[in-house]
Amino acid sequence: MATTKIWPVRSRIDHVINYVLNHDKTENGSFAKTPAEGETLEGLTAYVTQVDKIKQPFFVTGLNCLPETAVQEMKLTKKQYHKEGGILAFHGYQSFAPGEVTPEQAHEIGVKLAKELWGDRFEVIIATHQDRQHLHNHFVLNSVSFKDGKKFYASKATYQEMRDVSDQLCRDYKLRVIEQPKPGKAMHYREWQARQEGEDTWRGLILQDIDDVVKESVTLRQFFFRMRQKGYAFKPNAKYFTLKPPGKERFVRIDRKYPEYSLDKIEARIYAQEKIKRHQPGPGITHQKMKLQGSFQKSKKISGLRGLYLYYCYRLGVFEKKKNQKRDTAHLNFVYREDIRKLEQITEETSFLCHHKMDSLEDLQAFKASTQEKIKAQCIARKQLRNQLRTVKDEPQRSELLNQAAELSVQIKKLRKEVRLCESIEERAVSLREKMNAAKAEAEKSKNEKEVKPIEH
Repeated sequence: MATTKIWPVRSRIDHVINYVLNHDKTENGSFAKTPAEGETLEGLTAYVTQVDKIKQPFFVTGLNCLPETAVQEMKLTKKQYHKEGGILAFHGYQSFAPGEVTPEQAHEIGVKLAKELWGDRFEVIIATHQDRQHLHNHFVLNSVSFKDGKKFYASKATYQEMRDVSDQLCRDYKLRVIEQPKPGKAMHYREWQARQEGEDTWRGLILQDIDDVVKESVTLRQFFFRMRQKGYAFKPNAKYFTLKPPGKERFVRIDRKYPEYSLDKIEARIYAQEKIKRHQPGPGITHQKMKLQGSFQKSKKISGLRGLYLYYCYRLGVFEKKKNQKRDTAHLNFVYREDIRKLEQITEETSFLCHHKMDSLEDLQAFKASTQEKIKAQCIARKQLRNQLRTVKDEPQRSELLNQAAELSVQIKKLRKEVRLCESIEERAVSLREKMNAAKAEAEKSKNEKEVKPIEH
């Protein structure tokens, strides 16, 4: 199963190619096993014609150009046909489900896709990135053909062809294919995947709230009242049914992708149901008495980043009272419910912060800098081992050097994961604070409204 997308590049080719060729994302971890065949320039480009044997230091392939000189070659093609303006290139990707393919298979499928679509007329760079849970191929396509000087124009037909070829390759490799129930009603891959795995997306949360409120409503007016109780806002006198979930900044027209959730059909569902489910308010807070040793004044409170993440995990229901107790997400604030599908990643970041006892961004940045220095030193050491392999002929000594290089690769991979965690925490910490502030403000607003109107009909 793979999803595809392609879009134009109008600024600079070198920026997008440098991003695509990032060695941290495209490194071949098994390359140390066959260094002699993979370190030459021929070995780097041999994958184009021999895709069944991957012996490259990085999962990068150039069609009709070399990755190292791709920028210069693409510019020369444009200069030759006097087409140096307008759209400079096209950037595309092909994304696979987590754990569905190996890096070798993903790169092999990506090369076949590029050869089928553009291999006879355009210069293309194919790179497989492994920095996410889902492996994905990046394509950089020169906008001018080296064969006839004609430009590549993206349209619905070319994109559909890209999807069709990608789906056929997935079938050839016995992978699942996303079958659209209706033409033109494309569902985002993340949303499709979350539905397959039983997880929630923010759109799915909206649909779930609408379904729950419809079951409790007798009239359309009551439907809007219950939805506002949940924190939703509606555009007055709007042409289409648009709403704004709590914690979101913009209104969304939900019936564009889900026609069955138009206002007319929601109203028909309300009047057609035979049995009305009684509205049940959220569970009240129960207080438990516990015996504690010591005093709160002397206890050390966890604050900073650790405290932020631990409290957020508490709000998401990570810390459960009983084992195997299912989290009740129905009564969570929408702001928190949206992050339920990211729970595994948030929990991993929390464990990372607690393990290293980092409470401030300064500690996090210092740890990240020291880790990057370790990566740099180990990369140099690994490169020296690979250079020794070129001259060593003795098989036992070569085996020892290969084992050392492989061990360094494992350590580098672990350190790079820690760097990615640091970067993710830096980005997420700001959004966590904003979401908690939004949830707090919403709770206070709801409390004030109840004080003003104690009786609601």
